[in-house]
Amino acid sequence: MRHVRSLGVIAVVLLTSSCVPVDQLPPGAVPNAPTSGTSAAAFPDPESGGVSITSAHFTIKGYNQIDLESVKLMAESLYTKIGNDAGLYSFLASTNFTLVQYRDRDEYMAKTHQPNWSHAVASGKGIYFYPQSNLEPVLAHQMVHLIYESYMGEKASSFRWIEEGLAMNEEVSKLPDSDRTTYLNTKSTQLRQNRVAFSQMTFFVTNTEEKRLTDAWYEQVESVVSYLLAQGSPLAFAQLLSDLRSTGDIDRALSDAYAAKYRSLNDLEAAWKYTI
Repeated sequence: MRHVRSLGVIAVVLLTSSCVPVDQLPPGAVPNAPTSGTSAAAFPDPESGGVSITSAHFTIKGYNQIDLESVKLMAESLYTKIGNDAGLYSFLASTNFTLVQYRDRDEYMAKTHQPNWSHAVASGKGIYFYPQSNLEPVLAHQMVHLIYESYMGEKASSFRWIEEGLAMNEEVSKLPDSDRTTYLNTKSTQLRQNRVAFSQMTFFVTNTEEKRLTDAWYEQVESVVSYLLAQGSPLAFAQLLSDLRSTGDIDRALSDAYAAKYRSLNDLEAAWKYTI
């Protein structure tokens, strides 16, 4: 189960201790992976009297057909963008998901039992949310969770940093200009002060996204994945994911997908750190 928005004290312990060896971290500092969104149970549908529409890749449920038509256009646009950005358009061509827009926040909280800060949640093969002014970036983030976990299957939890990095990349791209500028400025400062070794970054697994737009770990994985996306074609990134899904070997996957640039995660780290 993936819900939008992080690490609190745990993140501070890890991320401000730039080179603390993993085996010296305090007990509980590395939480277990959250339940995979695509394998978790679905939440209840809207109440009776709701309506449902379909599009090329979604079944969309809610209460107002005009609102759902707007959601449909937004969702299909995001779906195409993510497929193109990650090179997964062939995989996504025959994949379908469910979107459920509850009447309001009260129904969302009652049906999903999410924390008070949550605005949307990906679970099962669907995204559950309520009408809100910032829906597009929220939906972009959650859609990456559905797509990534559907594609990667059981390997998804082993590379959560890539999943969250890609989700953040897509979310940030849809933020209002002022919010995106604020985020990028904060990220730049955070990375200079709190950059951590990739051995820690890739080992750490989050179990909440509450403060993802201000948390150093999220900012770092977004920066790394965004950098990687810029180093080759979308097909190179798709090959990386395909190799990871097949072998689970990040060094081999990087070497295969970006043969002229990296032979290992250490090579990627060495190149990326000079960009921050």
